Amino acid sequence: MRFRRTLISAAAAGLLAAAAAGTGTGTAAAAGSAGSADGPRLAVDPPQEYYFLAEDGGDNSANRYMTRLTVENRGAAAVENVQAVYDLSSLKDKVTIDRLGWKCTRTDWVVTCPVSHIYDWANLEPFALRSVKGLPLGELGQVHERFTSPDAAPAEHTRRVFNGRPEPRYGTHAPYTIPDSERGSFPKLTPVVGNAGRVAVPDGILLTVQVTDGAFTGERYSNCSYRSYVGSVTVASCRIKGELAPGTAYTTDGAFQGATDPCCRVKGAYYYDFSPLGNPPIGWDEGTPGTGRVLGLKPVDAHTARQTRGVMDFISAGDWQTDFAQTPLTLSGKVGQIVEERVPWPRNLGPDDPAELMDDGDWERFLSRLRVTVTLPEGVSLYPLQPNEQREEDLCDYTQDRRTISCRLHDWSYLRVRFDKKVEGAQGSLTIVYPDDLTDPNPSNNTAPLSVDITGTTPPSTGTTPSPTPSASATPTPTATTPAPAPTPSETPPTGSMAATGTPATPLLATTAAAAVTLGATLLAIRRRRT
Repeated sequence: MRFRRTLISAAAAGLLAAAAAGTGTGTAAAAGSAGSADGPRLAVDPPQEYYFLAEDGGDNSANRYMTRLTVENRGAAAVENVQAVYDLSSLKDKVTIDRLGWKCTRTDWVVTCPVSHIYDWANLEPFALRSVKGLPLGELGQVHERFTSPDAAPAEHTRRVFNGRPEPRYGTHAPYTIPDSERGSFPKLTPVVGNAGRVAVPDGILLTVQVTDGAFTGERYSNCSYRSYVGSVTVASCRIKGELAPGTAYTTDGAFQGATDPCCRVKGAYYYDFSPLGNPPIGWDEGTPGTGRVLGLKPVDAHTARQTRGVMDFISAGDWQTDFAQTPLTLSGKVGQIVEERVPWPRNLGPDDPAELMDDGDWERFLSRLRVTVTLPEGVSLYPLQPNEQREEDLCDYTQDRRTISCRLHDWSYLRVRFDKKVEGAQGSLTIVYPDDLTDPNPSNNTAPLSVDITGTTPPSTGTTPSPTPSASATPTPTATTPAPAPTPSETPPTGSMAATGTPATPLLATTAAAAVTLGATLLAIRRRRT
């Protein structure tokens, strides 16, 4: 059996994006002249048509007002001296401006923000708004946005502002067990969407459906675009017109169905959400359009949509226990030498596939309960952490009874030993130890040999503490258990933030769309197991 575990951010899936901060430096753009047909142009992309405020002066701090400003037809250098002007005159006495962005200034109901330079894009956050108490629900006015630079043609955009906001709700879908007779096929999903808020979604919704560990194989609707990402994630984004009024719910008049290679058992899910049609996320239309009929909505009882997230889990039938199998290890060096080796991970780590059944926090807690115990070969002694020694790695050490050598199981766990003498045929062991509440169908392979390869003698050391030598056979930790490193944030202004600018190397999927109605970012764990 071969087990594969892949971590994918839903941001990478294009469903839910998080703000990507970055700044660049450069000289004025030089691709054509500013304002010419072939010159650089500023653009609002994707344009956000609506901004929904918490009603009756409620806290709106988590609802950022953000504009994603891009540079089209840019040359090799940045567009500099950009000025963003926001005219809020129509909102006078209807909102309060709680906070200004970095370097932004306010004159009456006009907010002006300088942006020193932009490469490909910038996320502008000019202010924080709050509605005035006692106002009726509905549209309050507009914010007129204008962006200029001596290096590029200007851009303008108008966003409608509403008192109150929609509250997305989704249907309840029972988990589905895929029988062996349907191996390779996923169950059908019929999304259910609703609005539990007191303000309508004005012009329709952008329904986004994701299937993990497979691809859509059913009907491909002409008002949907389809795209796939690394890690066997496929996403459909569907434009469905028509107001979604408060207290209403709908189901799609067609289903979505995915499939995968029948070679493999799967544990996956469908995830879906929606945003206002006028507030699309970045890259929603970059896929391949479908060629089938138009997907529509059918009204259902409002109580059908009660969940705050749309999800349908599925799993292949059968016994999902995984056999622990400890990995052997060989230590190499000379007599008198101190060496250290990363503690090897067991193969097929996890009874009942814990990577399948746990989120990342639970996974880390699960690993903290595992230990690898060590029996050293004759002629080899443990060299644990010494008094006053400081190091980042976690060294194996004796347990309280001073009889057992125990190693934690994570990326920086090392076994450090000293070769005292060479004993022909000497061999120790490594044993994976797990809590009593877990089971293993084949415990006979939980122990693996710990061998030594000792050659020659190390000259006497002149230092007080011998320097450990990493073994050449160091076993790397499986990438399946190592989360991808977080992106390094660039310079952050000291008080608030006005702009995060993009560079050509920034992936589009790492950028942000300011959708007023969206789910929080989700880290999906998608796995496949071969049998």
